[in-house]
Amino acid sequence: MAKKLPCLYYRSGKRGWNFEPSGAMRRAGFSGKAFGEAEAEARAYVTEQLDDWKRIQEGNKPEPKARAGTFRHLVAQFEKDPVWYGKLGKRTQEQADQFFTIIADTFDDAPVRLVQRRHCRGFYNNMRLEGSEHKAVKAQKWLHRLLEYAVEMGLREDNPANRLKVERPAPRAERWTPEEVQAVINAALKGGVHPKSHNVIEPRPSIALATRIAYDTSLPQADVLRLRWEQFDGQGFEVKQQKKRADKVLWIPVSEEAVAMLEETERTSPFIIVSEQTQQPYLDEPGRKTDSARNVFSRLFRRFKKRAGIERDITFQDLRRTALTELGEEGATNAEIVSFSGHSVNSKILDVYVKPDKGAALNAAQKRWNKEK
Repeated sequence: MAKKLPCLYYRSGKRGWNFEPSGAMRRAGFSGKAFGEAEAEARAYVTEQLDDWKRIQEGNKPEPKARAGTFRHLVAQFEKDPVWYGKLGKRTQEQADQFFTIIADTFDDAPVRLVQRRHCRGFYNNMRLEGSEHKAVKAQKWLHRLLEYAVEMGLREDNPANRLKVERPAPRAERWTPEEVQAVINAALKGGVHPKSHNVIEPRPSIALATRIAYDTSLPQADVLRLRWEQFDGQGFEVKQQKKRADKVLWIPVSEEAVAMLEETERTSPFIIVSEQTQQPYLDEPGRKTDSARNVFSRLFRRFKKRAGIERDITFQDLRRTALTELGEEGATNAEIVSFSGHSVNSKILDVYVKPDKGAALNAAQKRWNKEK
């Protein structure tokens, strides 16, 4: 006999198997769905809903109160500080949250005043053995900054992480091919059946559309997920990026393929990228530390990337580098590239992308997509 699943019921008559979310789930944006006699499809769908609901519930659990003087308490103080944390850009805050969680889990209730240089070295070495150079270096950077804050708060007289010898990894250079991008889009639009579990994988046009927009515009994931219909004028988006660069409003054109996808998308929300499950954007309430909805988006993207047969280490964020690099390879100028990226014209980051001359944002898009002027 198959295991009973919460929220999955069989109703006699024509209705058959039904997903009936609880009141709390409905308030969070989940909605019911009928499957008739397709029990396997119903079970796969409900299992996925319950997994997402579990993540949301875990994200809502209150943090345990930390003892004063410990790393957990120091992290909590740092994240309430209007200068050390409050002045950071949104995406920098998100990176800080990510690595502070790792630091707090590692040092836990250890008194900050007792940490020595050898502990900082051990933290870096363990991070390096467990993951990439980039992740280890970033983790060490945030440990250093946290301990610098401890000095300012009077918890220590020195920073044991000062001038710690770490690797200097080369900048990440992974790029998507146009064929790989299209393969992910196709997989998300098509859905299918898992080859091993035989669970039904529902189509996710939202993932396909987000992928296309990111590839066309070079916008970071956070900005793509926040796009609203009012920003789209039929040819492109008017955007002010979350991360402060030149701190200006950009107009970024999109390809004919993206325009067609946008025209086919039903406008059920002020936001463009909306979850098919919850009918809500992949966003969480302001101030929430666990980005559960965005984690759902990332998990779904990885699922369709895998279904598209792409096994190499390449991420949604790499779509940004891909777009800007393609512009540079097509001869776009600094001015053209920054009209997409939002950097200042003289930013050193452009050395990675730029090749000699031609003429403005729309011209760059025309070159890239072989449009006629």
